[in-house]
Amino acid sequence: MSVRYIVPQHMINTAKEQRKRRDRRYGNLYLETSTDQRWTGDLGEGIFDYFLSAEKIPHEWQNELEAAGKPDFFVAGYRVGVKTVKRSGPILSGYTAQISTRHVEEPVEFFFFLSYEYPKKRMWLLGGCSKEFFLQHARSYKAGEQVHEFYTVRPGHAIHNIEIAQLTVPRLWIQQFRKAVK
Repeated sequence: MSVRYIVPQHMINTAKEQRKRRDRRYGNLYLETSTDQRWTGDLGEGIFDYFLSAEKIPHEWQNELEAAGKPDFFVAGYRVGVKTVKRSGPILSGYTAQISTRHVEEPVEFFFFLSYEYPKKRMWLLGGCSKEFFLQHARSYKAGEQVHEFYTVRPGHAIHNIEIAQLTVPRLWIQQFRKAVK
């Protein structure tokens, strides 16, 4: 079962400021459109940090400016990449989670996926999997390919996509880290 949080405005403001700082430092890899809300990735990391803290899972968030090319988190000694997408509605059966192809080879052992529902300010924690599992089960889409009727992959972009039903739900997923520190 997914975990859902109502996101307070102060976390949104913090995520927007973090994205501005990172963009000044690194720029943007992709062509941006007016509907992009790139700060949702930063917001997802903040919510994931909150979730791990609430569950008392030892972790370290790599949210400093020198984070490029590094894991987003160290969780009980493991490297974790956190991936967040935005959607205009809640998570429905059959939905997928994705990683841009440029990021699929990050130096991590695990991925964790979230979905930000706007304008309702709800963050859905979808679940996680090992990088190895993701690479075995994800489907690759190139620019111009249609993922579904409302989503065609943009030019200059490619993604790896997995059904959220294949992910381990959040509270079960974190159990492996609870066991790792005992």
